[in-house]
Amino acid sequence: MIRLVGAELLKLRTTRTFWALAGSAVGLVLVIVVLTLAIDDQLNTQRDVRDLLSVAGLSGLLTLVLGVVVGAGEYRHGTIASTLLVTPNRLRAVAAQVIACFLGGLAIASAAVALELIIGLPWLSSKDVLMPSAGDLAGDLLGGILYAGLAAALGTALGALLRNQVAAVVSILVLIFVLEPTLNALVGGVAPFTLTGLGAAMSGASGDDNSDLLSPGVAALIWACYASLLAVFAAIRTAHRDI
Repeated sequence: MIRLVGAELLKLRTTRTFWALAGSAVGLVLVIVVLTLAIDDQLNTQRDVRDLLSVAGLSGLLTLVLGVVVGAGEYRHGTIASTLLVTPNRLRAVAAQVIACFLGGLAIASAAVALELIIGLPWLSSKDVLMPSAGDLAGDLLGGILYAGLAAALGTALGALLRNQVAAVVSILVLIFVLEPTLNALVGGVAPFTLTGLGAAMSGASGDDNSDLLSPGVAALIWACYASLLAVFAAIRTAHRDI
C-alpha cells in the first residue's frame, strides 16, 4: 500500500493542476490576511484574531476541487487502465489515490498556515492586538490543515465515483452553495453535519453562529466517514464496469 500511495504522490506532484491549485490556495489565504490587516482596524478581540487566522481553512475549498479533478482525471485521460493493470484490486487503487490527495491537501494547507503566521503574527504584534492563547490558536490552525486534507480526500472519492471532472466539480459546488443552504433553511439541526458546518467546526471559524457546531474531532470523524463511503462506492462502481 505504501508503494501505491508513493506512486500516486508522484503523479500528483508532477501535474500542473496540483501546483496551480496549490498556488491559488496559498495566494488566496495570503491576500485575505494581508488585506484584512491593512484595512481592518477593528481586530479588538481574541475571537477576531482567531477568525482571521482561521482563514487558512479556505484552502480546503480548493483542495476539495483538487481532489475532484484528480479523482475524475484518471478517467478523463485514460490513465485508470494502466493503474488497474498494476493494481487490479479496485478498492486499494481508489484508497491509494484518496490517501495521496489527503497528504497533498495537508501539504498545501501547511504551506498556507506557515506563510500566514510568518506575515500575520508580526503584523498583529505591531498593532498591539490581544492575542488568543497558543493552545486555541494551534487548535484552529491544525484543524484547518486537517480540514484541507480531508476535503481533498473526499473530493478524490467523489471524482472517482462520478468519473467526469466537470460534472463532479459542478456537483460539489452546487451542493455547498445551493443545496446545503436550502437544506439548512428547511430542516433544523442539519447544519452541523453539512460539509460547510463540518469544515467550520474543524477550522475554528465562528461564522454567524457557531453554537451548534460539532467539536473538531467529531467533525473530522464524520467527514472521514463521508469520504470513506464515497471511496467504497467508487471502488464498487469501478469493479462492476469495464475500463
